[in-house]
Amino acid sequence: MTEERRAIASADGRVAGHCVLCNEARTFAENAAGINFREGLLCPRCHANARQRAAASVLSDARPHLRYDRVYLTEQASALFLVLRRHVGQLLGSEFTAGLRRRLGLSFWLLRHGCLRAWIRHEDITALRLPSASVDAIVSLDVLEHVPDYTRALGEFARVLAPGGTLVLTVPFHEWQADSQVIARVRSDGSVETVGEPEFHGDPVSGGSLCFHHFGWDLLQSLRDAGFGQVVAVRVQDLALGLPGGIWVLRATR
Repeated sequence: MTEERRAIASADGRVAGHCVLCNEARTFAENAAGINFREGLLCPRCHANARQRAAASVLSDARPHLRYDRVYLTEQASALFLVLRRHVGQLLGSEFTAGLRRRLGLSFWLLRHGCLRAWIRHEDITALRLPSASVDAIVSLDVLEHVPDYTRALGEFARVLAPGGTLVLTVPFHEWQADSQVIARVRSDGSVETVGEPEFHGDPVSGGSLCFHHFGWDLLQSLRDAGFGQVVAVRVQDLALGLPGGIWVLRATR
């Protein structure tokens, strides 16, 4: 941890900066779990955390005319979906749901932020029900690590993006690893095998999703193999944006 980050961590857990989603000055607060430079520092207005705001910064830099773009976000029951609708021309979101709701392709949920009642679209990102070359940008934040066949998902992202389209992607990135590690896999009979203790991450629909991968630097080559041209890993760290910790955001161009 840098001296700058230690100073913030030892203070009251608040950071002043500009929210790229609200486009206004804000004071970002920590959550109940304490200092977390990636998942904390929530905006008091739009409720986006540091990771989401870092990804939004990369997206807006890559797509300066978002208000004319067609954007697919791999989440819908979230504050980020609600606020992102104000910035893009057409926004489509989805969640991975199960049971009858999954078979119907829609679910009914109450989105807590904004009290919006809405139908939630089901999508499996390894088999998207979107036409080829139908969107200008895809934003997928901390989803890929929960997908057993993540290379198939990357291929689907490349398929539905129009030429010149942009993928903005975050995963819990293990920057000290050259190669990604499989920590869970699906057996041929459909059961799940884990390496060591199973690792679960929270999500707004199921409350917890099993993690299958710890991604390293080879994820960039996986993006190239899926059909993306320029692939870069951007480390976002900007106190002016209320982002004191370095957050890895991957950006790939179709």
